[in-house]
Amino acid sequence: MFKEISFPEHEYESIQNYLKRLGYCYTTRVYREIGKYKVGELYIAPWGDILKIDEVEIYWKVSDRPFYVEMSDDEKTEIRKYSEDMGLPYEFIRFTVMEKKRI
Repeated sequence: MFKEISFPEHEYESIQNYLKRLGYCYTTRVYREIGKYKVGELYIAPWGDILKIDEVEIYWKVSDRPFYVEMSDDEKTEIRKYSEDMGLPYEFIRFTVMEKKRI
């Protein structure tokens, strides 16, 4: 039915909190996931929410990423490793929750 969108398991709670508080959240995609998520399409999150991709912005330098100053050094290093250091872009994706999983 819906394609899946993946996130590291340790981020599930944080993402859900942002979605609940703000109604939207952001994720960064690198390397093999470039171009995988499309604006306007719906995806199912591992915890069951249906997420809509609202924006996909492409960047080449990690320092150009929105909210760069709020990122940890580990986050910056990880993104840089699979994008900038390889001469590849990365995507900064904004998404919203559409509906809760019906049980």
